[in-house]
Amino acid sequence: MSIDDIASIDGVISASLITRGGEYLEGTIPPDTRRDTFSAMSAIILGAAERSAIELNDSLLKVSVGFDSSLLMIFGLDSQCLMAVIGTPEADIDKIIETTRVWKGNSIKH
Repeated sequence: MSIDDIASIDGVISASLITRGGEYLEGTIPPDTRRDTFSAMSAIILGAAERSAIELNDSLLKVSVGFDSSLLMIFGLDSQCLMAVIGTPEADIDKIIETTRVWKGNSIKH
């Protein structure tokens, strides 16, 4: 299994593996998108949401940001990495998260 398998899920436009510090590791980014800015902002958004979850005494599952024609989903994989996926509004978010976690468990070694 590769990150391309995640990107090939119906409704997925791009999938990027990013460190929690905002460094792009691998995957795809939509054309005309600045990779460094996208990666850094994804890490910042996830970090802010996780801090909010702590304040609410709850656990964060994912962050979803809706746009006119797409959806940005960001979720933590472990203490070092996150996944940022851009998909259509119809994309199967649960399938994306589960496939990514299986791939991560089998492929990425820290």
